[in-house]
Amino acid sequence: KDERKKQAVERIDMRMDELNDRLLKHYLNVLDKLGNVLVRISERADRAEERGVDVAAVRTAIDKANTAISAARAAVETQSGKTYTIQVSTEEGLKNDVGRARQALHNDLATVRLTVKAAHEAVRQAATTLAQLPRPTSTPKTTATLTPTPTPTETPTPTPTP
Repeated sequence: KDERKKQAVERIDMRMDELNDRLLKHYLNVLDKLGNVLVRISERADRAEERGVDVAAVRTAIDKANTAISAARAAVETQSGKTYTIQVSTEEGLKNDVGRARQALHNDLATVRLTVKAAHEAVRQAATTLAQLPRPTSTPKTTATLTPTPTPTETPTPTPTP
């Protein structure tokens, strides 16, 4: 029974490390994608500025988003350095010891998730600010429309009956 409990605790400990690694990789992928979106927002803001549109609000939102992404990356980096070992006090208190380690992992991952969500919200705000910029006024293009010409259709002629 003692050996079985030991193997279970080791398995839980290993799974906690795997969960931590997997979620941190996911968060880094999300942050990379947010960074790419922010680059595209910046490029669109540059094009709008070339047209003479005031993009100061967009630049401010982009700076806030960059700061939020940097903070989220720092949180992920800090979390990646943490390891969670189950401190076994007694065999009777094993369940509580495992629960404390799992709760610590959960709390730390929740904190990282909140920072990633904050970065996502900052990028969304930058995109929204960009979308609210006035569109360039261009002359409406006239396009030729094709109207179908009626084609003669044959109507059946009644055949006389004898």
